[in-house]
Amino acid sequence: MLTLAGCQMRTQDVKRYLPLIAFLLVALVGAGVASVVYRTEEAANRARFEVIANEAVDRISNRVNQHIALLVATMSFFEANDGRVTRRALTRFVDGLDLDGEFDGIHGLGFARLSTPADDAEIVREIARNYGIERAVRPATDQALRAPIVMLEPQDARNREALGYDMYAETTRRDAMERAMASGKPRASAPVELVQEITNEKQAGFLVYLPLPLRDARGAGLREHAGFVYAPFRAGDLHAAALNTSYQLPVEVETLDTTGDDARVLYRSEAFDDEETTARYVVSRSIEVAGRQWTLRMHESPGFLRGRTNFYTFIVGAISLLLAAAIAASARWQIKAVESAHALHAISERTVKEKELILQEMKHRLKNAIARILAMARQTGARAASVEEFSDSFTARLQAMANAQDMLTRSRWQKADLRELLCTELDQVFGEALGGDRVAGPRVELDEKQSQAFALTFHELATNTLKYGSGAEPQGRLKVTWRLEGPPRKRMLRLIWTEQTEEAIREPETRGFGSRLIDANIIGELGGRVERSYGETGFSVTITVPHRR
Repeated sequence: MLTLAGCQMRTQDVKRYLPLIAFLLVALVGAGVASVVYRTEEAANRARFEVIANEAVDRISNRVNQHIALLVATMSFFEANDGRVTRRALTRFVDGLDLDGEFDGIHGLGFARLSTPADDAEIVREIARNYGIERAVRPATDQALRAPIVMLEPQDARNREALGYDMYAETTRRDAMERAMASGKPRASAPVELVQEITNEKQAGFLVYLPLPLRDARGAGLREHAGFVYAPFRAGDLHAAALNTSYQLPVEVETLDTTGDDARVLYRSEAFDDEETTARYVVSRSIEVAGRQWTLRMHESPGFLRGRTNFYTFIVGAISLLLAAAIAASARWQIKAVESAHALHAISERTVKEKELILQEMKHRLKNAIARILAMARQTGARAASVEEFSDSFTARLQAMANAQDMLTRSRWQKADLRELLCTELDQVFGEALGGDRVAGPRVELDEKQSQAFALTFHELATNTLKYGSGAEPQGRLKVTWRLEGPPRKRMLRLIWTEQTEEAIREPETRGFGSRLIDANIIGELGGRVERSYGETGFSVTITVPHRR
């Protein structure tokens, strides 16, 4: 069964955490709404990127198809001339197409004659007739047929290097040629390094072949074709031209030839993240290019998200946090208002109780004071030799108690200053003859109990000094010092009362009332200790008490 105190503690815990609970609940709801908005924005961004990715695929596909259309047109040009096209005619035809200006990516249009190794000498003469250079057919081959390049336009340093190269000798190119002859349609090769790559800036490339039939071919077989009208492509130039047409698409692309089991990289943009560690939107598309399958993997470039920082998600999240903070603050203010009302009621009740306590404490203190005065009167009367001595001693002790009470009254019944209390007592006995240089120590504040105990102690010590110690001799000297020792939680106040006299002071055989009173105050009331030392040049009293601030 829960006790009343336990229920109150649980209620206090609930009140303490209520603003936090309100904040968390509203923030949680806001986070859910912001999450929905975020997913909506992400879906919109993904849909937008897919549109851009599809446009990139269309651009590349259309670009390749345009170039293949050029190849078909070139084939028609050859067929219109019965396969007998001179280098001059091909040059004029290609120059009219303006390949460098309108068809970036395709590196030329050419013709590779289908022949045998026995025809190498005729091929060399044909190249010499067309371009005026001696160029041997290369490389050496173990194939029955050759397909050396005899014409390639437009002519530049790269294309000149390709003249005489037997493409049928290389496996990848030969596979594309055989597929083209078998189908009679344009067929592309797998990624290769073009013969034209004569600089350090190399790119992957591919070739597209279209077989040119022999007019007088009879029967079937490889020799029913005169050769191949073909086009070499630099994949990097092709993709750059396609993606940067009219405006640059904010997309990074990797194109793979995935026709066979082994995917081969054809093109990869510089900023493409192969591991997809930073990409947010990844799209994959496949296209067919002259009998081969290309797979395009795409993700966004940094420019795609520029200016799109999930604005609405941020706004919803910020509003949710502000609303949660406002509700939490409102709950806290309401709780504080209720607590203030309860606190005011508690203060009223406590004031009534304190009033009763003060009245009872005053009665108790008055009884104690009367009892102490009576005890002092009895002790003083027992020791006094005359009425005058009794009157002086009793009056001085009452004055010491009054001085301590005055100190407490000036300190609002809380604290009294040790130096002021000491000097007040010494001035009562010595007047101004003591001098301020004989009292030294840091500022120490005493509570009510300590003030009363030290006031009586100082009075007894000062009285003894005046009667028997340094105050009774012309050359006598009194010095009082004090200091605080130990860590803050175990701080001790050490006071040393030192008197220098001309004559030796012997330890008394019996303890008088003053010594007993000092011990009662320091040891009994304050829980301290008193050490007395007597010698040839005077005596000292060391008082050590706990210092409670």
